[in-house]
Amino acid sequence: TTDYSFAGLEATISELDISGNELRDFPMNALKRLEQLQQLRLAVNQISAITSDSYSHLNSLINLDLSFNRFRKINRETFKVCLALRTLSLFNNEIETIHAQTFIMLRDLESLDLSHNRIGYLDSTTFRHNKRIRSIDLSHNHLHYVGGLFAFLPDLKEVFLTENNILQVLRDTFTDSMNISVIYMQANSISRIDDDTFFTLTNLTQLHMGSNFISHLPARIFANNSNLTSLSLDGNQLNELEPGIFGKTLALREIRLHNNRLRAVQRGVFDPLPNLLELHLQHNEISSVDEGAFRTLQMLAHINLQANFIAMLGDVFPPNSTALVSLQLDDNAIATLHSGVFKGQSNSQIIWLGHNRLAALDRLLFRDLEAVQKIYLNNNSISFIEDGAFAALATLKHLDLSHNRLRRIKADTFAELAELDELDLSHNRVEEIEGDALMHLKKLERLALAFNPLKVLNSSIFPKGLPIRVLSLVNCSLCQIEPNAFAGLNNLNELSLASNQLSVRDLRHLNIPGLRVLKLSLNNLRNLDERALNGLPSLQELALHNCSIEKLPAGVFAKNKNIIKLDLSANSLSALYSSIFLQLNILQELNLNDNQFIQIPHIALSNISTMERLALARNKFVTLEVYHLNGMPNLRHLDLSHNSISGLTGFSSTSLSRLVSVDLSKNRLATIPANFFHKSALLKWLDLSENRFHHVPNAALSETTLPGLGWLNVSGNPIVNMHDNGPVRSYPALEEMYLQHSELIVITSKEFELFPSLLHAHLSYNSVLKISPGAFSSLTQLISLDLGVNQIEIIPQERLYGLNSIRVLNVTKNRLSELDDFPKNMQSLQVLDVSFNRLTRIKKTTFNYLYSLTELYLQGNAISAVAADAFRLLKELKVLDLNRNHFEQIPLEAFKPLEAQIQSIRSDGNPLICNCNAEELWEWFKDHRKLMDQSGDQLLKCEQPAELHGRVFVELEPKQICNQPVVVKLGIQDIQPFSVVVSWQSRDHSGVHGYQVAYYSVDSLNEVRGKILSQSTRSLKLTSLYPGTKYRICVLALGNWATLQSKATSRLIMRKASQENSTIDEFDAMHNGILAFLVDTATTRCTEVLTLGAPDLSVLQDHSMGVQSLLTRRLGLIVGCCLGFVVFVFLVSILGYLKVKKERRCLKRDQPAVPPEYMSYRHFSIQSGELAERSGHPHFISDINTTTLN
Repeated sequence: TTDYSFAGLEATISELDISGNELRDFPMNALKRLEQLQQLRLAVNQISAITSDSYSHLNSLINLDLSFNRFRKINRETFKVCLALRTLSLFNNEIETIHAQTFIMLRDLESLDLSHNRIGYLDSTTFRHNKRIRSIDLSHNHLHYVGGLFAFLPDLKEVFLTENNILQVLRDTFTDSMNISVIYMQANSISRIDDDTFFTLTNLTQLHMGSNFISHLPARIFANNSNLTSLSLDGNQLNELEPGIFGKTLALREIRLHNNRLRAVQRGVFDPLPNLLELHLQHNEISSVDEGAFRTLQMLAHINLQANFIAMLGDVFPPNSTALVSLQLDDNAIATLHSGVFKGQSNSQIIWLGHNRLAALDRLLFRDLEAVQKIYLNNNSISFIEDGAFAALATLKHLDLSHNRLRRIKADTFAELAELDELDLSHNRVEEIEGDALMHLKKLERLALAFNPLKVLNSSIFPKGLPIRVLSLVNCSLCQIEPNAFAGLNNLNELSLASNQLSVRDLRHLNIPGLRVLKLSLNNLRNLDERALNGLPSLQELALHNCSIEKLPAGVFAKNKNIIKLDLSANSLSALYSSIFLQLNILQELNLNDNQFIQIPHIALSNISTMERLALARNKFVTLEVYHLNGMPNLRHLDLSHNSISGLTGFSSTSLSRLVSVDLSKNRLATIPANFFHKSALLKWLDLSENRFHHVPNAALSETTLPGLGWLNVSGNPIVNMHDNGPVRSYPALEEMYLQHSELIVITSKEFELFPSLLHAHLSYNSVLKISPGAFSSLTQLISLDLGVNQIEIIPQERLYGLNSIRVLNVTKNRLSELDDFPKNMQSLQVLDVSFNRLTRIKKTTFNYLYSLTELYLQGNAISAVAADAFRLLKELKVLDLNRNHFEQIPLEAFKPLEAQIQSIRSDGNPLICNCNAEELWEWFKDHRKLMDQSGDQLLKCEQPAELHGRVFVELEPKQICNQPVVVKLGIQDIQPFSVVVSWQSRDHSGVHGYQVAYYSVDSLNEVRGKILSQSTRSLKLTSLYPGTKYRICVLALGNWATLQSKATSRLIMRKASQENSTIDEFDAMHNGILAFLVDTATTRCTEVLTLGAPDLSVLQDHSMGVQSLLTRRLGLIVGCCLGFVVFVFLVSILGYLKVKKERRCLKRDQPAVPPEYMSYRHFSIQSGELAERSGHPHFISDINTTTLN
């Protein structure tokens, strides 16, 4: 934009969108004249600051969108040009710091979006002056502390803090912001919440704190949140809920407590919640639920208790409730259900009871479930169902009884289930189904009886008129099907009879005119005859896999004209009658895999114009006459893999114009003709793996023959060089290539010149030792390169030139001992795997240009050192794996630049020495627990010292890691009646942020006073002390460990001290609760001192203000100064008088005598010229009557 881009529109433009450009500067000059501009969108640009002169403003601007820009720092003056803002979006920038007074001038601000940035700290007063703000979004940042940040904001309604690293929520976080209604704080590292944190939030309706580390909730935490309707605490570490915790939250409608460690549900915990609709308690460790635990929840509609350890469930639900809709109790250990557990649940629709230990179903169990539609009882041990158990389930539509121990289905077992449309009885022990057992299931559409030892399928099992559409009888040990067994199943579409012991005789009893899918695999149909399938005229899909068929009669499919898909694999067929498929007018897919064919049965396959997929894998082919496929002009997919083919002929007369894929893998081909499928212009997918090629067959596969080839697999061939020495042509459309498990040794500079469109190259499991210069220079479009499991020892920077679009690079399991700096052209790389090599160190500049890297895998090397700035420029890195290396000290300084964006760090499997040098690492891990895998096998453990060997590092106590005090020595110097000098020495500990000196009088404790000092300070003078008084003086080292202490240690302990040592003499008054911490510990050192007595205590009557002590010490000086001042004034007066008197005498003596007669004419004797000359002199006036004082 230019200064006059909007000339002539100054008074009319109210909304302007300049998003999605390349603006690097805020266009203030172009905008400053737009007096009516109210909405401005500048998203998706390159703006990093707002600069303007002191007099240009956008006074009408209300909405400003600066999302997706490059802001890194927001200073105090950033938004001074638009003071009327109400909505401000800085979503998805790179903001790290914000000045505490940035928003102080935006008094009308209502909505602020700072999400998806890298903000690590905000001053507690940042929003204090934005009294009209309604919504603040700080999600996806890296805030650790938010104490006081949202306090005293009367209009604030929504707070979004998802995906930060907040450690605790203190009582002053939301003080007096009583209109807050929604708080999102999930996916943080919160381990502690003060009991009155939400006390002033009387209008809070939604609180989401899932995926944190909360292990305890104070009983009074929700004591003043009577309007709370939705509470999410899932994914924490809660092990108990105290009765009374929900005593005041009568409006709660949804509680999510799943994925915690709750062990029991006590009676009374949920009693005060009459409006609760949803309760989620799944995936806890609940082993007991008290009687009546949910009895008062009359409005409860959904309760989930799955994946716990409940063994017995009594009468726990509200009696006569009509609200409960779904109940999930699956995946527990329930062996006993109280007969009244579902009493009064007349509106329940879905009950999950699967994966438990139920052995029987009582007839009273489901008596009140009048509206239930689905019941899951799968994976139990049910062997007995009492008569009438399902009598009340008149509306039931789905019943799952699979994976139980039922042996017999009686006539009245399902007698009342008139609405049932799906019944699963598979994987039981059913041997008998009484004749009328299914008679009353008038709407049954799906029936599963698989894996039951039925043996004989008699004609009385399926009564006439049963509307079954899908029937599974797989592996039922069937050896006989009685005539008319399926006679009444007129709607049957799919029948599975696989894995039985049926014969051809039984197939003749299959008279099902409407059947479309029949699966007969794994039966003995050796003597299949022409009449076996006559009763299936509508058949579309037939599976005869592994049926011991050696020969198919010519007319076996004569009555099955609609077959589309035919599976004849795994038989012993070696030939087919010429007319066998003559009647199959729409056959599209034929599977002849794993038979005995030595050539394509071309006569039988001739004139099948509808054929699209032909599979002849695992046969006995030695040579292949490709012209035998001419009878299938529409063939698209051809599979000839796993044969012994060594020669291919007949391409000159073959025209398969629609062929898309060919699989010739696992054969014996060493060459292929130059006219290989040369008339198949659509061929895109070719698999030649595991043959005997020594080179990629260029003449047959390149642009002259297969110009559209896009996918090629030549893995498993003895290829040493990709191309022969002769003339070669390119592969213009090839996008993905596999050359794995071969004998490739050197990747020459010519190898990939022929692949201009290659996107994915897979070269793993070779013997590559060297990459020649410029080997990948032509692969400018390559997205992924796999060089894993080779023998590469070095990859110089120049070897990677040309990979401008690379996103994934895998060099795992090579012999790399050092990583050269990755070149600048690889800025798009997202995933880098250099695991399991021989790396020993990571240099500072290795990854400097990998700006887009999101995943870095360095595990399984011998790395013992990482430069502190090695990852500093990796602003997008999310996953870092350093496990199984040789780190004795984990490189914390290298982690710190990543903490705002990293999502996962693995460092387990390193020989960590757990000593004082690991203290800060322990603190950092404690504060960033969500970055670590919490499973026991993947946690960092100590190698040394011996007493800590095998211990989980983050579970240690600080004193176990280092019992040496941080403050080594503490001394008192220059002891005076009213002051002392405190000095101390500290051991080298990078985790120290500063020091706090606290002191109090031992004799008479009135208050504790103290001061926060910077990290570099080592001494402090304490003033205004009482003489002759004994003081206790302590120096506290401040670091992350202070977050584990009580808040009484002062709010400032929880922050880093200012780097500038304050020179103000005043000391802060401390809370008396700090007394408990003023003792000698690893981070605190204390001593006592007696101040000197005063010279004359009689003059000191009141020391409260320190005035008398000041007069006593400086009395002589004050008196001397007063006397000196009096003498000085007296002398000056005398000298001044004498000087004036002398001047008067001299003036009188020097005055000349003038005759009286000339006095009246003296003035006129001066000539006019002389007068003019003297009047122009600059010193004329100052020269008259000038007197010099001696």
